[in-house]
Amino acid sequence: MFQQHLRALAICAFLAFVSGCLSDGGGSNDETPPAGPAASRATPAYLQAVGLGVSDLDAAVALYRDGLGMTERERLTRDNRIEVVMESADKRGALVVLMEFTDGVGRNVQQNPGKLAFYVKDPTTFATAFATAGGRIVVPPAPQPSVGGVIVGFGRDQDNNLIEIVGASDATHSYLSAVGIGVSDLEAARDFYANTFGFEQDQFLSIPGQYDEYILTSPVPGSSALALMHWTNGAPYDYQNNPIKLELASADPAQLAEAIAATGQPVNLAPAPSTDTDLNGALVGYAEDADGTLLELRRSIRPYLAGAAIGVADLDAAVTFYQDALGMQEVTRRTRDNRDEVVLRSADNKGSQLILMGFTDGEPRDYDRNPGKLVFYARDPNTFAQSIRNAGGVILVDPVDQGPALGNAVVGFGRDLDNNLIEIVGDDTATESWFGAFGIGVSDLAAAKAFYADTLGFKVSLFLPIPGQYNEYILQGYGGSALVLMNWTNGSPRNYTDNPVKLEIGSLSPEGFLETIDEASQRVDRQVTEDPSRNDEPVGYARDADGTVLEVLLAPWGQTAP
Repeated sequence: MFQQHLRALAICAFLAFVSGCLSDGGGSNDETPPAGPAASRATPAYLQAVGLGVSDLDAAVALYRDGLGMTERERLTRDNRIEVVMESADKRGALVVLMEFTDGVGRNVQQNPGKLAFYVKDPTTFATAFATAGGRIVVPPAPQPSVGGVIVGFGRDQDNNLIEIVGASDATHSYLSAVGIGVSDLEAARDFYANTFGFEQDQFLSIPGQYDEYILTSPVPGSSALALMHWTNGAPYDYQNNPIKLELASADPAQLAEAIAATGQPVNLAPAPSTDTDLNGALVGYAEDADGTLLELRRSIRPYLAGAAIGVADLDAAVTFYQDALGMQEVTRRTRDNRDEVVLRSADNKGSQLILMGFTDGEPRDYDRNPGKLVFYARDPNTFAQSIRNAGGVILVDPVDQGPALGNAVVGFGRDLDNNLIEIVGDDTATESWFGAFGIGVSDLAAAKAFYADTLGFKVSLFLPIPGQYNEYILQGYGGSALVLMNWTNGSPRNYTDNPVKLEIGSLSPEGFLETIDEASQRVDRQVTEDPSRNDEPVGYARDADGTVLEVLLAPWGQTAP
């Protein structure tokens, strides 16, 4: 589906100017990606955000909110501009930063030779909302036979930016799938972004009489693609010094700046703590590409839940239970400094890993008071519940339809051998079952949400109050299972402190992740060092306010996070 959509992205883009879709020979993806340092970069970058200069900030915010379904995340006062940061409805892909300049310098915001491509669940409804909010539909969404019937349409925002609308079955509402920028020298731009930032060439496409483009993707999962566009239709395009910026994030922005300088392109400001008050000292640098497009270099910690760990009283018995009752499969065993660990994956091999910890240091621990939960999505929730019973667990509530208020989800509850709460959710897309979320109990829900979401960068998917039981925030990282923060409201005593629970968090920059925790005045137990028990992987340790252990790991970037 991803490849199909990328092809639709380019092949049908000319529909904004002519009627119909290419009937034959709409391009090729046989070009060989450039050789060079891209494949060996130690810290690849990804497209964190695209900034667009706008003539009327309030009008632009209203159009992107009401017409494109985006949500305002924050407003920033910068040295020469005000920025409004917008996030896609599906909370996926790069952010859009709408920029209103305050320095009095004249800028033409009507000539951007690039585009924004949105993947949407319902293209017709999306296009209608866009037009109603003040956008202009150039070509209404329609199926394109040349790309397997994918629905594609086009519009223009109030500042003439090209908006591409592509139907996508994986969208809940919509998300920004690709950002296009105009470039004067296509091959040179391809080499610059590939060799300097580690972007990988996905496709080259030639749209006869309109433009040629390279579609590049980052090896860091979860961002939008970058499309480099050079127009061939004979119309005048100004590629130079447009009021556009790309926010490029990596674990080491200083290394990015050095790589840019090595190409001969200007580095206007080496990465350093920002003096902009609203950025709170964030590490920021500035450079330019050959066409003067502003490159804002940012440090990213980009977390996801790689694994969730629970302490158990009898390791062998717990392993047998999770295999027999929940269909999990053993991946590996580790001997750590004070514990043995058995790493499990779900039957469907989706979501985060589950780690069972048998402690070997003789310290007493209460394994049956964990105020969190483990959430499993099952194809057949009733059979899944029965397998828990058969393996010695307890079913508290048999799976039952929860009604319209919860989307008619089928949900049940049980407990494992150590009294950990297991939530069972029916999922028609599951083959068997998968570990979809891990809940931890927190004594202060608002403070925990601020720490995990606002400080560490997990995204809030939902706030869910369960009357008479608990309130919870459901957070999502850049892969893996969801992280659920739970505070109980049913009056029964709960111990939120120092439970034998661990979060294994993958980060693009473990060092930066721990530094962020330290700056938030939370506890860092050990800086990043090589851990022999994890094949000399870099590992660091911290704790949240309730003492939950955070084991911080280096995230993979050549593949989707587990």
